[in-house]
Amino acid sequence: MKKFCLFSIFLISCLSITNLYASSGDASVGASLFEGTKHFQNGGVACIACHGVDSELVEDGGKLAMNLTAMGGAGVEYAIQNPENASSPVMRDAFKNKALTAEEQADLLAFYDQVASTNAVSSSNTFVVGGVIGSIMIFLILTLLGSKRKKESVNQELFDRQLKTSWKEAI
Repeated sequence: MKKFCLFSIFLISCLSITNLYASSGDASVGASLFEGTKHFQNGGVACIACHGVDSELVEDGGKLAMNLTAMGGAGVEYAIQNPENASSPVMRDAFKNKALTAEEQADLLAFYDQVASTNAVSSSNTFVVGGVIGSIMIFLILTLLGSKRKKESVNQELFDRQLKTSWKEAI
């Protein structure tokens, strides 16, 4: 129990520290930049052209590149700050000489952080609910399977049969 309490305190402190260092951008502006309703200052391509995220703030995105939902700001920060070094040649070409401003980077990172944190909570809730329902189902199945089992020891039947024999009388 003591280890669980220490782990809980550690986890809560990590989450609070993460919120202290969250990006200073505006997530709603980042959503507009991602979706393309607000254009990048230097003419870069909207993220939604290739990428998708699971968010209520934007429409369903592109399927050309990976879904950025679980990555969060930290996962895409390098690609946003250095698009010329991106692993995808398409992204390198799309942002060649079209670097994002510091404000655009902060807004996009805030949006990605919000998307990742929202989906992490909902997926963990789904996992917990699914685990509880699954455990109940397994318990019910095992209970039903065990209801027709033999209630007493197998050896009890042999023991009772030996007591009924007349070997005592033979002595």
